[in-house]
Amino acid sequence: MSRFNAVVLSRIAFAWMIAASLHLAAGSQVAAQPGPISLDCNPEGLPSPINTLCRIKRLQEGQRLFVKETFGGNGRTCATCHSLDTGTFTPEDALARLTADANDSLFVHDGLDNGVTGISRITMHATVRITLPLPEGLSLKHDPDATHITVNRGTPTVMNTPALDPVLMYDTRDLTLQDQALGAIHGHGQSTIEPIENQLDLIAEFQQARFFSNGKLRRFAAGGPPPELPEGETEEEKRGRLFFVDAPFDPPSKAGTCALCHSGPMLNEANVFSTAVFGNPPGARFFAVGVSRRNVLGNPLHTFIMEDTLGPPVEFTSPDPGIVLTDHDQLVAEGHMPPDFVLAQLGLRRAFFAEGFKTPTLWGTKDTAPYFHDNSAKNFDELLEQYDFFFIDSEIAGRIELTPQDKEDIKAFLRLL
Repeated sequence: MSRFNAVVLSRIAFAWMIAASLHLAAGSQVAAQPGPISLDCNPEGLPSPINTLCRIKRLQEGQRLFVKETFGGNGRTCATCHSLDTGTFTPEDALARLTADANDSLFVHDGLDNGVTGISRITMHATVRITLPLPEGLSLKHDPDATHITVNRGTPTVMNTPALDPVLMYDTRDLTLQDQALGAIHGHGQSTIEPIENQLDLIAEFQQARFFSNGKLRRFAAGGPPPELPEGETEEEKRGRLFFVDAPFDPPSKAGTCALCHSGPMLNEANVFSTAVFGNPPGARFFAVGVSRRNVLGNPLHTFIMEDTLGPPVEFTSPDPGIVLTDHDQLVAEGHMPPDFVLAQLGLRRAFFAEGFKTPTLWGTKDTAPYFHDNSAKNFDELLEQYDFFFIDSEIAGRIELTPQDKEDIKAFLRLL
């Protein structure tokens, strides 16, 4: 039985018992209102105990839609790629599922190496093929008429994300959980039955109720106080914590180095000190840490031509250009990228943001490997190897170097989150 069934459903059963007793006590008063208890009931507009029954019914149906509903597609459900335990899946998960059932719906469509045959990529790296439209101003040099591009990406975990993170997907292309669910149902699930609005709402509600790594985050999502960094008990944990406190960047001190990008309640946004180091305003949620540039997994390279209103087209080569695959006007409207006239003041071009990706929350991260958009880091050791590269390749080249002890300290602290 999953953690959801073991904990949440026990509460549901208790609520049902209470509601049933109230139903018997209320007699005809409750019996006269059976209609509202349906999948499209609105608990806010119903009196107790009917509103409780409404919430339970919606949650149960949301779970069914997430775990079992295929919408007439290729056999996949939301839970095919977003497990109830971690919100994602690993190469080890893929191999175990292959051993258990070679016909598992994970191994169809975009899970196949070229979209038709082969399962080496998904079993080695747990990535799937994502086909995205090329936005206005971005084209392929070798195929100027192309309208789409396919990249290999991991499945972003939904742990702690639906209720607490305003940015969805690695490139913020979806604005709501309903949009995210619909895109997956269409693209990954190849649906033949169109989900209705209420079903998308129920899937979103289930995710918002289900995927928390600890009680502090659940209470924060309900309006409680923001979670604070654990103090740590061992010397390693306490030293590791210093990397994540909000502190000015002042080498050779390494205090606050990780917090430049991993700050805020969810440890997924830039802090006030990041501006002076990377030029990112406080609250920025996208960074380029050299994952596409390093391209550890050897994903196919593409040469892009990017146009803006500030000068001649800019050419760059990348396996995945990240955030710039999202419509520029949408990025500006969401505050993820400045408009061109601000870029001109900063002396930047739109291509400056190429290979930027969403900064993930660090809460629960010990349980949500692999890491980065391409799943190139299978564990904390490989994740920190990427930062070795970044500290050499970035604006702070030569100013920070992680020692073996630093890495052990950071890993010890990350395991507390």
